[in-house]
Amino acid sequence: MFWVVMRSRTTSALLSAVCALGLLVGCTRETRVGDASTRRVLRVAQESDAFCLDPQRLNETTTLSVLENIFESLVTQDSNLKVMPALAAGWETPDERTWRVHLRRGVMFHDGREMNSTDVKFSYDRVLASSDSGFRNALNSVESVAVVDPYTVDVKLKEPYGVVANLGSIYILPADYIQGKGEAFFAEHPIGTGPYRFIEWERGESLRMAAFEDYWRGRRADFDQMVFYPITSAEERLRKLEREEIDIAAQIPFRREPPVNYRTFSEPALHVFYIGFDVTRPKTPHADTPGNPFRDPRVRHAFLYGIDTGALLDDVFGGRGYVATQLVTPSIFGFNPAIKGPRYDLARATELLAEAGYPAGFGAALTLQFPRRQVGQFLQQALSKLNVRLSLDLVSKEEFYRKLDTQDASMYLLGWSCTSGDASELFEYVVHAPDAERRLGIRNVFGYSNPRVDEMFETSIRTVDSKERLKLLQDAMVLVMDDLPWMPLYITESIYGVSTKVAWTPRLDDHILGYDAHPHE
Repeated sequence: MFWVVMRSRTTSALLSAVCALGLLVGCTRETRVGDASTRRVLRVAQESDAFCLDPQRLNETTTLSVLENIFESLVTQDSNLKVMPALAAGWETPDERTWRVHLRRGVMFHDGREMNSTDVKFSYDRVLASSDSGFRNALNSVESVAVVDPYTVDVKLKEPYGVVANLGSIYILPADYIQGKGEAFFAEHPIGTGPYRFIEWERGESLRMAAFEDYWRGRRADFDQMVFYPITSAEERLRKLEREEIDIAAQIPFRREPPVNYRTFSEPALHVFYIGFDVTRPKTPHADTPGNPFRDPRVRHAFLYGIDTGALLDDVFGGRGYVATQLVTPSIFGFNPAIKGPRYDLARATELLAEAGYPAGFGAALTLQFPRRQVGQFLQQALSKLNVRLSLDLVSKEEFYRKLDTQDASMYLLGWSCTSGDASELFEYVVHAPDAERRLGIRNVFGYSNPRVDEMFETSIRTVDSKERLKLLQDAMVLVMDDLPWMPLYITESIYGVSTKVAWTPRLDDHILGYDAHPHE
């Protein structure tokens, strides 16, 4: 779920600097929203900005919601996460360790060059060569990629692997363009094969793109331009929608009164928000104890008993959400319905803290992003009843991921979304013990390890029988919830506001794709 794919340390440092500094990036300034010369502009408000413009860097929902309009992968998913061909016209498995992919012909990059097998190999090799791309785990079973002919590639696997949504999830980039102009130039002037081409990015203000006339699906996007606006406040996103300054507003507050000029859509999100604990280090940096209280599972379970998640949903989200029982939602393959929700029991929580040696509690810091402030404030109040003195380390998205990458945290609040529709994604990225050589556990921030969990997951991805694979994932989830290195809190309800002038419905993965939107005349 993190960092950038580079050929050299020098290039990696340069691109990281470009992204971190938030420079104005873009091509020639084009038509502004509202200008008479523009027929149709789709204006979208999200709660945060894209992290960077390199689509192989950060596997994060808000960033991908933007970049998936510009870039495409071999396979895609429909609004309900069903796997569908995209840049791949089809595929086959001549043997259990080969995924043979046949590419579509006539797919053009935004610079006018046709996509071919060389671009696919380059894109996969770029991720495979990286030590820190957020998409490396999707290729943990891939040995190599070979060009068969200009429109056919063989993806060679180390072992059988059945999650096509992961194997095909790598965004395909233009090899000649990046090799000729360099990684830093690509980071400022990205091109892909998607229905929209990049125009400009004023970081923290807006990211603008224009419909690509030569898009391969046979029709161009209905809206001439698409503009993403990062607006942290949900109330402000709603106000702009009501004032008709925005056409689609993500994650708005629920309103009981019927809206006048917009429609609302609501559904359970894929995100499970959880508290991650430092479960490994003898001394954790942001607790006022000599050691690390979070290494003791009794402390973690005390937090589980001591936080009334139902009350959190009522107080912070107006009851629009769901108590999370585990690290994936019920719509994900691998969800275990036998795992019941946490039971609020303050007395039991107090007992567990005392048994762990903290009868008087302790102080600790929770690292979280600014939009989660209200959740943090609720947790402060809830844990104060256990004499846990919780301070909030509120930071920007960029600083948040830097802190996780450097382990500069003791506890953190984050959401995970299995957009593949399969819990194996969670186990690969987050739960498996970190294994750089095999590209496993790259978002396992504090190095949690349970060999039995790892064994069950690894067996599951080699298992063809779906019932057997489901049981392996469900049983592994039981063990993880017993260990509780991550404490699931809540599943939010995705609430979108959509102008009555726009025809569009949300996707289960919360990606906002302009190609799916149409003017409502």
